[in-house]
Amino acid sequence: MTIAIATGRLDLGTGAPVPVPVPAPRHKHRVLKRVLIATGAVVFALVAAVGSLIGISLYKIDHAVHHVGVPAWLLARGKNDLLAIVKGPDHSEEAYVFHQVAGETRVLTIPSKLDLPIPGGRTVSLGSLSLHAPSTIIAGLRSLGIPVSHYVGVDLHMVNPSSSLGRLATGTLSVTSLMTDPTGTSSLLEQVASHIYLGPGTPVSAVLSLMNVPTSHPVAVPTDRSAHGDVVPASAFTAVLRSFL
Repeated sequence: MTIAIATGRLDLGTGAPVPVPVPAPRHKHRVLKRVLIATGAVVFALVAAVGSLIGISLYKIDHAVHHVGVPAWLLARGKNDLLAIVKGPDHSEEAYVFHQVAGETRVLTIPSKLDLPIPGGRTVSLGSLSLHAPSTIIAGLRSLGIPVSHYVGVDLHMVNPSSSLGRLATGTLSVTSLMTDPTGTSSLLEQVASHIYLGPGTPVSAVLSLMNVPTSHPVAVPTDRSAHGDVVPASAFTAVLRSFL
């Protein structure tokens, strides 16, 4: 004991000291938690803002379109055929029927000069009929064997061709170029909506789907001239219609 005190050695044991674990600072956990909460709040705010913009746009479009009446007996039952007729500012007219089969959208183009039967035994060209009242058009197509379940008509023939809406209708303005400006796209869609005529049971989403219509490989209705000079479906029309449906 005397030697130990004299030399200043108070540790009588020979074992190595056991290290004591130092707990991590609690403030680091609090900072990490705050960062995660802040990040989640920002992501939620962005998603909510985008969702609100889309919802408001759909609401405005739905209240800007014109709804037209079509008798229920004219609409095909249990099918998803969409008739879309578009009149451009240069007085051009395009008519399409879209039919979905197993996830594939088939496109049938109908010439505006095609003569459709109307009540009274007469025939008139599709382009001369009003897309604001499509019952006669749908009835005429049905008599030819072309079913229609939904209807969308876009009348832009009075639009200024040099405007954004007119350039969009003539194809000189690309829809994809508008995607970089969501505000401008939303405003333009609202302008288009005021020229749109929807049939009963046709949702507004059908209008938006027309922006990405796969019309690159359509099936055209073959036509011929009758003895009276009318534009009628050619003999191959039955085979074309069978492959389309």
